[in-house]
Amino acid sequence: MPDDEQHLALLVVGGGPAGMSAARTAADAGMRVLLVDERPSLGGQIYKQPGPGTSIPDPAAADRSTRYGRSLIAAAEASGVRIALRTAVVAVEPEDDGFAVVLVEDGQHARTVRVPRLVLAPGAHDRPVAFPGWTLPGVVTAGGMQSMAKSQFVLPGRRMVFAGSGPVALAFPSQLAHYGAHIVAALEAGPAPRPGDVLRVGAAAWGNGVLLRDAARYRAGLLRHRVPVRYGRIVVRAEGAGRVEQVVHAAVDRDWRVLPGTEETVAADVLCVGYGFVPSLELLRLAGCETTFDEDLGGRVVRKDEWGRTSVPGVYAAGDGTGVEGSYVAIDEGVLAALGAAQDSQVLDRATADDQAREARRRLVRRRRLTRATHRLFRVGPGVYDLADDQTVVCRCENVRQREVVEAAAATDDVSVVKALTRAGMGPCQGRNCARHVAAVISRTSGRELSSVDFATPRMPVRPVPIAAMADAAVVDPGLFVAPDPQGER
Repeated sequence: MPDDEQHLALLVVGGGPAGMSAARTAADAGMRVLLVDERPSLGGQIYKQPGPGTSIPDPAAADRSTRYGRSLIAAAEASGVRIALRTAVVAVEPEDDGFAVVLVEDGQHARTVRVPRLVLAPGAHDRPVAFPGWTLPGVVTAGGMQSMAKSQFVLPGRRMVFAGSGPVALAFPSQLAHYGAHIVAALEAGPAPRPGDVLRVGAAAWGNGVLLRDAARYRAGLLRHRVPVRYGRIVVRAEGAGRVEQVVHAAVDRDWRVLPGTEETVAADVLCVGYGFVPSLELLRLAGCETTFDEDLGGRVVRKDEWGRTSVPGVYAAGDGTGVEGSYVAIDEGVLAALGAAQDSQVLDRATADDQAREARRRLVRRRRLTRATHRLFRVGPGVYDLADDQTVVCRCENVRQREVVEAAAATDDVSVVKALTRAGMGPCQGRNCARHVAAVISRTSGRELSSVDFATPRMPVRPVPIAAMADAAVVDPGLFVAPDPQGER
């Protein structure tokens, strides 16, 4: 283990807004901190930076989001935090005095870091939505498109359709148009704003001026680039011979269920899909943290207290990985999680922590007031999981079709059994693309509430890594590979 990874007080996993904020706050409190992220640069999904070897000659010409992200990164880098990039956390194993965390850096041999406390800020990923044609070349998630546009300065087509919901459905098409994309339609599954919505948002405006100005700027950008916005419409299929050639969309009711006879077709060579995000819970579940369910926060979310403490002592959680609420909330949750860890480490007393947390708490109250004001517009409709037909591939890794999952769900309502019968969720993404859809099928077939259908049992490694990286004595074995003998020896 490198010398600077010994005697750590805190390991922060995730280099997005929450992780950077937590690491910096903990370091300021006097803790020895290691921040790890699997990307080649800090910033996370929202503040993704240009790829290696690429630079922005004139930073002042970048958009406000990029500049703000750079300021957060600079603050984290200047804080004295030890930063390990291109480093994936593939396992977390509780020990008597903390945790053994297995790290794999850029495909090299794994190493185990032992720490008394963890802040897990894994962020979120695009909500997968399965519909006929979603596996065609040219269908791209909002996160994938953001990577191409922000990190590689690439636009993958000439005629784009954006389909999604939530704040991203306003912001991202505007950003793409700013980058030079020709967007022929922006389809928002949620309803159009009403006067009552405007009044509620206005009542929640105090303290949210930056967000509302951003929203107004994005809307103005759509108007300036003549991007038509259609409310209450959802993609029902993508069509084409070998790649996307046209997109079929239809009107939906308040639950996002398709209204018959409302289909329209538009020619396009790219379909960008952005129906919100879901928390990346793999590490939190592997650590044994309890979860609850809130579809509007991304579905299954981790339980935590006011200081980010989870149900597992020594594990703290922050940011969109605990429930998707946006980057500003993530930053303040990172502050609170770090202050919680500092208290439990007896680096700070409660009174000092409360004083340092006061402004973050005030901002969170104001942000969440705005979220409640926009609930009617941005709530997720259950019909988003009803779009696949029998032949739709729902597990891309293992090429499992909807019909197979429905047949398995008719025999059992156990996710792990459906996984064993169909192999859905056994591929490299470990269910990130299909777990929500499989759970929805089980819910619909069994009559159970979606909130009662859990994901399959988490396993290490939570990220694909070369087998050679794990074939190392430094890897903690939690008993998955070698059975203990009756005498208690291995």
